[in-house]
Amino acid sequence: MTSDFDHYRKLAALPFDGGYPTDATARTLKEELFFQRAAQAYLWALPAVNVCAMRDGLGGAFGTGYQVMSVFEQRLKPLTVITTPNCDVIYGMAFADLSATGPLVVEAPAGIQGLVDDFWHRPLTGPVIDGVQYLGDIGLPGPDHGAGGRYLIVPDGAEPQIPGEWDDFYVYRSRTDGIYFLFRGFFTSVDDLSPGVASIEGIQLHPLHGAAKPMEYAHASDVPVDALFPRDGSFFTALDAFVQADRVDQTDPYMHGVLAALGIRKGQVFDPAPRERELLDLAAQTGWKTAKTLAAEYDREPYALWWPDRQWVAHAKTLQDDFWHTLLDEEFRDRTTGHTDVNAKAHMFVNHYSISTGMMSSVVGTGAKYANAYRDHDGDLLTGANSYRITLPPNPPAQLFWSLTLYDADTAAEVDAEGQTFSSLNGMNDIAFDPDGSITIHTGPARPAGAANWIKTVPGHGWFAIVRFYGPEEAFFDRQYTPGDFEKLPTADA
Repeated sequence: MTSDFDHYRKLAALPFDGGYPTDATARTLKEELFFQRAAQAYLWALPAVNVCAMRDGLGGAFGTGYQVMSVFEQRLKPLTVITTPNCDVIYGMAFADLSATGPLVVEAPAGIQGLVDDFWHRPLTGPVIDGVQYLGDIGLPGPDHGAGGRYLIVPDGAEPQIPGEWDDFYVYRSRTDGIYFLFRGFFTSVDDLSPGVASIEGIQLHPLHGAAKPMEYAHASDVPVDALFPRDGSFFTALDAFVQADRVDQTDPYMHGVLAALGIRKGQVFDPAPRERELLDLAAQTGWKTAKTLAAEYDREPYALWWPDRQWVAHAKTLQDDFWHTLLDEEFRDRTTGHTDVNAKAHMFVNHYSISTGMMSSVVGTGAKYANAYRDHDGDLLTGANSYRITLPPNPPAQLFWSLTLYDADTAAEVDAEGQTFSSLNGMNDIAFDPDGSITIHTGPARPAGAANWIKTVPGHGWFAIVRFYGPEEAFFDRQYTPGDFEKLPTADA
């Protein structure tokens, strides 16, 4: 047995006297239990604290309230430190509190692709139309199918006050009072973003009853914002603030019991003793590193690889001979057993955010498909000091657009390289094609000689990539299209 296991061997060997723990044993095991519960609570509560951090970071910069929408009018840049943003659309983000607004109306214009989640990052439950259950989607993948529509966001269990009151809306129900909106506006040229901005700024949010505040579209692209969740003991302070502010959640009573054992309970003051604060801080650091380790090694998870001979991984896990069905649902539960895939969920919410059926669906031309790469073709983690080459076959299968984006391994925000505005390339850029129509993209700290398509990286910083297919075409689902891996270039070629 190696020394790596000494800690666990010591725990197992702690002395009991006559069937009872000694004082020292009791103290050690109770601290160990507190630490373990806190580390598990960190992993479990990542989705909630993730969305709270986005609300608080953006709210601190642009103001709060349902009427405030952060609009990334020049696309989202590395100034906004947030996990894996899509910098090839125009984002609109807003947050609401149903306990303050009551039922909330969303007036969605034509052509947007949006979603609405609760504050546990669960998609809201929408209507069933023609046998289709809508979960979280608004716009193109939603019940209005991009034509525009009126949505009503209500607490789960709420009923209309008068007959017919909700008849003109697509009704979505939330299990929390906190509501998170993510809207995407599209453009067809990177030189003219105005169509995407106009569609986002055409969205109206207002209470169903009473006076409405005028919408505030806060231009956010050039304002520094830190919207990352904590990786220290302040994580639990943020989690307690959310628990105190929202409704008692009825899902997962065991884990809410774990929170209570840590001192986080609705109506109770969170006041850890000094040693408990120290343990919470250590547990948060450990939980963050554990989640990051799960992400870096996600390719080793069962059913995580999209293609058996590639390094690209799927958020929701998929059989390699069937891209039409995800193995996990919108809450990262196994579709057969209903059990949460805890590793998949930790991977998702330490490096990403937001979820809806549009991100899971397998309908040609609807929603989007994503693939992550943490490793190069040889299985080594991607690093900023190395130069790589990746080739995408001709005709990426995306009706709206495709993109390749690089993210910092530590923050999961865009790679922030000097002189580079966006760490992505997309089909609307001035892309150079190979003679056969394929697309070769280079990455590295310096542009290789003759490299037309290049994304800059930063030495000393690991990174990972996401390839996106918006409006995925049948060639993706039929596995006719397979992106290449990142291939490390010899130093002389870099």
